[in-house]
Amino acid sequence: MARLVVINKSLASSAHELGGTWTTIGRADGNGFQIVEGSVSGRHCEVRVQGEELQVRDLISTNGTFIAGQKISEGVVKAGQILRLGDVELKFEASAATPGTAFNSKMLATNVAAAKAAPAPTPAPPPMVPAKEPVAVVADGTAEKKFQVLFVDDSMAFLELFGGLCAEFSKGSWLIHTATSADRALAVLAEHSMDLVVLDIGMPLLDGLQLLGLINRRYPGLKIAVMTGNATEGKRADALANGAELFLEKPVTADGIRGVFNVLSDLIAWHREGFTGALRHVGLTEVIQMECNGRHSSILEIRNNELRGQIFIEAGVITHAAVGALAGEQAFYRLLSLRGGEFQVKPFKAPPQRTIESRWEFLLMDAARASDEETGMVKKSDVAVTATAADAKK
Repeated sequence: MARLVVINKSLASSAHELGGTWTTIGRADGNGFQIVEGSVSGRHCEVRVQGEELQVRDLISTNGTFIAGQKISEGVVKAGQILRLGDVELKFEASAATPGTAFNSKMLATNVAAAKAAPAPTPAPPPMVPAKEPVAVVADGTAEKKFQVLFVDDSMAFLELFGGLCAEFSKGSWLIHTATSADRALAVLAEHSMDLVVLDIGMPLLDGLQLLGLINRRYPGLKIAVMTGNATEGKRADALANGAELFLEKPVTADGIRGVFNVLSDLIAWHREGFTGALRHVGLTEVIQMECNGRHSSILEIRNNELRGQIFIEAGVITHAAVGALAGEQAFYRLLSLRGGEFQVKPFKAPPQRTIESRWEFLLMDAARASDEETGMVKKSDVAVTATAADAKK
C-alpha cells in the first residue's frame, strides 16, 4: 500500500498508509495523518492516491505546501518525490493502492459503531446529479420530494465524509452536489435549482461570508446555512447578519454529522409563511412602499461607488436616514436621487437618533417631485446645447 513517510531527522520517524479516498494532514486532532509540529497548520493539506501518483490540495495553510520545492495550491507528487508542509518533509512511496479504502480519519474512530446507519463513505465525492429528476416514485405510487442540496467546502476529504453520510441519512431524498471553490459553487447554482446551500467560512480567494452575500443577492429566498470548524460569536453575528438561516460548528464525529443532518433537514422542511421569490425591476421606492404598507421594521442599506447610507423603518414609519454628513430628510432625498447602485434589506436596529417626522407618503412624493424637476432641467439643458450646436453650423 502507498504511504507517506516523514524524513525530518528532528522528528520521530512516522509514516501513514494511504488509500483511494482523501485524507487530511495537519497538526490538530481529527486529521487522518496528524503531524504535531509548529510549522504545520491545524488543517494543512489533503492527499489522495490515484494510481502511482499522489494528488495534493493545500487547505489555506499558513506556511504553504510544496512539491519539488514549488509552492502549490493543487499538485501531484510522483513516487520518490518530496512533499513539504511548512518545515516538515515527507517522502511518497507508491504501491498498488486499494481503490475505495475507507476514509482514514480520527473523527470517526470512536463513533462509527454508535452511528449504525453511517456506512463507509464512497470513494469519490457524491456525483453531480442532474436537476431533471426532482421527484421519485415510492412503493404506493406517490411522488416523493427530492431535495437538491449543495455543500461548499475547500476540503474534498470533508465533502466525501459529510456528503456521503448525509446522503445515507436522507435515505436517498437528498440529491447532493459539492463544490470546493466559490466559482464552482456559483456554477452549480446556475445549473440547478437548490433547496439548501451549506457554506464553509474558510474558503480560498472568496471566503464563505463574501459568497453568502453574493448568493443572497443573486438568489433571494434560498436557504443557506454556514458551517465552520472555528466558530466564534463574531463569525456567528456576521453570518446571521448577512442572511444565513443557521450558523453551525463543523461536526467531528458520525453522531455529530447525524445531529447536523437533522437540523438541516428541519431547515429544508420549514416553509416561511407567505410568498418567497424574487421580483424583477423592483426599485428602492417600491421596496420602501412595501415595507411601510406592511408595517415592517427594517434598515435599507443603499450604496454605490461613491456613497453608502441607511434608511430606518420602524413599524412602517420612516424614522431616520443618514448618508455621509447628511441626516434626516436631506439624507433621504439624497439617497433616493441616486441613479445607480444597490440596496439591501437588513434586520431592524434602533437608529442613533430620530430625525424624520414626516409621513412616508409625503417623503416619496417630494423625492419624486425633486427627481422630475432634475430630469426636466437636464432635458432643457440638452435642448439648449443642441440648439447652440445647430446655430454654430449655420
